[in-house]
Amino acid sequence: MTLPPLPPDTTRHLLAELTSWLRARLKVSVKTLFDTLDDSLFELAEHSTVSTRQQQYFDGMRECRRRRDTIERDFLARVGHHPAPSAGEAAESDKLALVGHEELEEELALTGMVSKAQQRHSAALFALNERLRHLLGRPDLDDESNPFGPARLAEAFRTAISALEVSLEVRLIILKLFERHLLGSLDPIYGDINLRLADAGVLPTLPGQIKREPPRPSPQKPAAGEAAAVRREKADGDSLPERELLDRLIQLLQSRLQAGEPAAGDAEPSLTARRDGVPAGDAAGAGLHLAVERVARRLAAGGELPPPRQLAAQLLAEARYGGGAAPTQLATVDLVGRVFDALLRDRRVPRALQPLMQRMQVPLTRAAIDDPKVLARHDHPARQLVDVIGETMLGWCRSADPDGRLLAQITDAIDSFARHEDLAAQARLLEELRAGLDAQRRRAELAEQRVVEATAGRERLWHARRQVHQALAARLAQVPAPAWVRHLLTRPWANCLVLLWLRHGEDSANYREAMGFSEALLWCTASGGSDVERLRLRALLPVLEAQLRQGLATVAYHETEVEQLILELREFMRWRLGERPAPDFLEQEPPVARSPGVVETDPEIGEEQPLPGEVDPVLLERIRSVPPGTWFEFGPADSDRSERAKLSWVSPYSGRCLFVNRNGMRVADRRPEELVREIEKGLTRMLEGADMLQRALSTVLGQLREDSAQPQEESRSA
Repeated sequence: MTLPPLPPDTTRHLLAELTSWLRARLKVSVKTLFDTLDDSLFELAEHSTVSTRQQQYFDGMRECRRRRDTIERDFLARVGHHPAPSAGEAAESDKLALVGHEELEEELALTGMVSKAQQRHSAALFALNERLRHLLGRPDLDDESNPFGPARLAEAFRTAISALEVSLEVRLIILKLFERHLLGSLDPIYGDINLRLADAGVLPTLPGQIKREPPRPSPQKPAAGEAAAVRREKADGDSLPERELLDRLIQLLQSRLQAGEPAAGDAEPSLTARRDGVPAGDAAGAGLHLAVERVARRLAAGGELPPPRQLAAQLLAEARYGGGAAPTQLATVDLVGRVFDALLRDRRVPRALQPLMQRMQVPLTRAAIDDPKVLARHDHPARQLVDVIGETMLGWCRSADPDGRLLAQITDAIDSFARHEDLAAQARLLEELRAGLDAQRRRAELAEQRVVEATAGRERLWHARRQVHQALAARLAQVPAPAWVRHLLTRPWANCLVLLWLRHGEDSANYREAMGFSEALLWCTASGGSDVERLRLRALLPVLEAQLRQGLATVAYHETEVEQLILELREFMRWRLGERPAPDFLEQEPPVARSPGVVETDPEIGEEQPLPGEVDPVLLERIRSVPPGTWFEFGPADSDRSERAKLSWVSPYSGRCLFVNRNGMRVADRRPEELVREIEKGLTRMLEGADMLQRALSTVLGQLREDSAQPQEESRSA
C-alpha cells in the first residue's frame, strides 16, 4: 500500500527541523576541523626545511584564522539549502570550459572524498534517499541531489572556502580534514535522521530497504541451499548500518536466552518499569555492575583475563546469582564477549596486542550495561577508544615500536580509562591519547614525505636514463658506428641527455637539439663520399664542436677532458673528409677514467622485465588497483618477525610500490608481480582497513545465523 504524502506545512516544518538539527551537529565538527587545521599548519611550518613552503603554511594559518568565523557561518547557512539551478545556469553549465590546474586538483580531491563517503554510508544513504523521495515528491532524488548527502555538504564547504587566499597545498589539507571530521562522522547522523523521519511517518517500514535482504530458505529447499542462504545473510551483515545490525544481534541473543534455561534476570520487569521507586533496569543491572567491578579490580591487581566468551559467561553467572539483570543487559554482555572473541580472531590484530585489545572488554561491558547501543554510538568515548586502538593496531609491529613506547602508551590509556566511569573524564583521557598519537602521526607523515620524494627522484632518474638508453640504442642499431662514437654517445653524451630530460622534458627544444647531435654524429660515420656530403661535414664541424663543449660542461667534465674529445672529434671529421687515414682511437674502448660524471648503468635499464606466466591475472589486477594507504604484512603469518607497512606511493614510471611503516620509514619496495607471488606463497598479506568493530559485529551475526541453521540441517539429514 502506498503511503499518502505528508501535508505541505508538515513537510516544511520537518525539513526545517532536520536542517537546524544537522547544522547544530556539524557546527561542532567544523570547529574541531579548524582547531586541528591551525595545529597542523603550525606543525608543518615548524618542521619545514624549505623557506617558501614554510611561508605558505604560515600565510595559510593566518588566512584561515582571519576568515574562520565567516567560513563557518557561510557553510552552515548552506547546509540543507540547495535550490535547483535556473535554465540559464543549466545552459551555462553545459558549455565547455578550460579548467585550471589548481581547480582540477581540488575537484579531483573532492570527488574522491565524496565517493568514499557515499560508499562508506551507502546503507544509511539508501534509506535516507528513499524517505526524502517520498517526503519531497522527487522520484529522481539520488546521492548527488540529496540535500543532506556528502556531495551537497562537500559543495557547500567548497563554496564557503572559495574566498580563502591560500596555496593549493593548504587548500588540500583543509579538504582532507573536512573528509576526516565531517564526511567521516555522518553515519550516526544519518541514522538519527532516518529515525526522526520514520517516527514522523515517512516510510516507517521502508519497503525499499526490506527487499534488499536475502529471502529465507523454504522448508523444501535442500541443505546446500540453506547453507548458501546463510552465507549470503552473513555477507549482508557487512552492509547493514551499525545500529540496525546491533538491534538484530541483541534480538537474536535475547531470544536465545529466553529459549534456554530461564535465568533469574529473565523474569525481571522491563527496563522502563519501576520497582520501589527505582528504575528496574538500574536495579537489575546492579548485579552486573558489581560483577564487572570485581573483574576490574582483579585486572588492576595484575590478574589475567579469561577468553572473552568465558569472561562474559562468568559475568552473566555472577549477575544471576547476585540478583539478575534485564534480558537486554544479559544479551548485551553476551554480545560484547562474542564481539571481542571475533576481534581477537581478526588477523589485523597482531598477536602481541591481543591481550591489550581484550582489556577493553571490561570498560566497554560496563558502558554497554548502562547503554546497550554503545557499540553503535560513535560519539561515546568507549566506542571511540576501541576505534582508535583498532586503527593503531593495524600498523603496529615490533620493528616499528622496538622499545614498546607506543604499547605502553596505549596500555596506560586503557588502564586509566577503566578506572574512570565519568564520561567527561573518559573523553579527556581519549583526547590526550589522540593528541599523542596525532603528534606521532605528523612526524611520521613528514618522514614519509621525505622517503617518497627521495624514491620518486630515483625513479624519475631511472626512467630518464632508460628513455635515453632506448633512444640511443635504436639509433645505433641503424648505423654501424666505430667504438669511439658508441662510447661518446652512450657514456658522456648520454649523461647530458639525461640531465636535459630531467630539467626540461623529452619534448623540449633543448632535449631535441641534444638528440640531434647524436643523429648528426651518426650521419657523419657513414658520409663523405660525395662533394655535397663533404661540404655538409665541413659545415657541421664547428656546430658539433660547440654542442659537445657546451653539453659536456653541464655534466662535470674537466676542461682538459673536453679539449681532448674536441681534438678527437676534429681528427674523426678529417678522416671522414678523406684528409687523413683512420685514427687509432676509433676502435679503442676509452677507459672509464676518461668519463667523469658518468652514471652507472642499471642492468635492467634496457628492457622491460617479462611478466611471469604463472602470476594470477585477477590478483595482479587487484594489487594494481589497491589505493595508497592500504596496509600489508610481510613475513610469516602470526610471527613476531613480521613487518607491517602501508602502501605509500606507486611509481608512475615502473609501477613499483613503496611501503613505509607507521613511523614513515621505508620497509619494502616491490613490483606488483612480486607482491602477487609473495601473497600466493603466504609471505605477504593485505590487511583490509574496514572498521574492526563493524566487521566483528557482522562476524557475530553470521555465526549466530549459522548456529541457527545447523539444527535444521541436522534434523533433515536425520
